[in-house]
Amino acid sequence: MNSIPSNILALLADADHAGVNMKSPKAVVTHLLAHGEKESILYFYKPNSLEFDFDKYNKAVEVMKEQKN
Repeated sequence: MNSIPSNILALLADADHAGVNMKSPKAVVTHLLAHGEKESILYFYKPNSLEFDFDKYNKAVEVMKEQKN
């Protein structure tokens, strides 16, 4: 799997720090939208699809938490 862009990891870390429930992609997406991060959200969608990639999201959150520790 490709490495996760550092800006995506930073956005996830900010959401986690803000107390957003990281187990809820909807809560994270809502948080990112509230901060004007429309383009960054597209990272979590499957290529050429309107389908959210939950595996990609969960992997990114896992990597972010590993880096945090």
